[in-house]
Amino acid sequence: MIALSLGLKNTGHDVLLIGPPEKKQWALQLGCPYKGLGRDVTAFLDTIKNPISIPTAISFVKYVRQEIHNQFKVLPKFIEGADIVIGSSLMFGLSSLAESLNIRYRYVAFTPQLFQSSCHPFVAIQTQTLPKWCNYLTWKFAQFGDKINSIFLVNHYRRKMGLSPVKAAWPHIFGKNTILACDSQIASVPLDVTQTHIQTGYLHLKMPALCYPELERFLEQGPPPIYVGFGSMPPQDQAKHMPMLIHVANQLKKRIVISKFWKQSLEIKIPKEIFFIKNYPHEYLFPRMSVIVHHGGAGTTAAAALSGKPQVIVPHILDQYYHGYKIFQSGLGAPPIKRSKFNAKRLINALSVCFSNPSIRHKAEIIAQSIKPKGSLDKTIKSIEETI
Repeated sequence: MIALSLGLKNTGHDVLLIGPPEKKQWALQLGCPYKGLGRDVTAFLDTIKNPISIPTAISFVKYVRQEIHNQFKVLPKFIEGADIVIGSSLMFGLSSLAESLNIRYRYVAFTPQLFQSSCHPFVAIQTQTLPKWCNYLTWKFAQFGDKINSIFLVNHYRRKMGLSPVKAAWPHIFGKNTILACDSQIASVPLDVTQTHIQTGYLHLKMPALCYPELERFLEQGPPPIYVGFGSMPPQDQAKHMPMLIHVANQLKKRIVISKFWKQSLEIKIPKEIFFIKNYPHEYLFPRMSVIVHHGGAGTTAAAALSGKPQVIVPHILDQYYHGYKIFQSGLGAPPIKRSKFNAKRLINALSVCFSNPSIRHKAEIIAQSIKPKGSLDKTIKSIEETI
């Protein structure tokens, strides 16, 4: 969304991006006007010990409900007078507020899995190989949950604003002609999707290049290393995996670059084959790796595909399971490894598949050449301008 905001700004539009408060400094440094809203999302995710559990589901529902309250309370003063408002992620109250203020509205989605289809399950479901009738049922159960949770809350505020109630959550949130900002080479829209949409491609953020002499020296000392990074995993859990990753490096006789999110020191000896990195742009790092091991977030998956390198996805939550399956199904990587089953043996097997199968590497290179980031951004901006 920063990439989109900067693209609109560079095209001559006045833009304000509203999002999690912890992202404010980063956005402002990139030249993106920004206002923080609600709670710190990163801090909330870091408290989750087991992402697939009833306590986590309850915590997530409570979090979303509080965010909806914040949106209806705070957003009106930010959006009043705007020509158009563009929602994404958990902005569940924005479409109602836009309607009440007579402002044009669009929504940006980053995965086709948000659209109801018998070809994939509801986004909270891990298993991606269910029969079509079973996928259909997951959506029906999700609709029931929405009626007693988010829709009930949204309609409470709609009544206060003099608006008629809505019957279904997602069609209301998506609005008309949803912008699907993901690459069709990775995930195309199933034929039975009825939600009106335009698939533009992923919105890559062009970051400034960084001077990192230590990284350059490490890369020059041998063949391209493996990258490992799990942005959705709590930092303390990432640190616990270090002995396993060192073992994998020794077994495969490979070097590894690890994205470090934790602060505490490790009480283990770090061999010279391991290099820790923090806050380094994927667009400059991934093309210099041999394999990308990651959590399967929409952005990381898109960046890895653009790099032309094979992927091993270890999904943690929500659409990451979908991305893991799609990358494998598209021939761009090994079968995904569920976080609950993540161990040295499975990771070694997955990496061995990527190193030994030339068709995966060839397919990854071909797909990378077909992805045009500037075209995706231009197409999205044009679609928004046509709405205005």
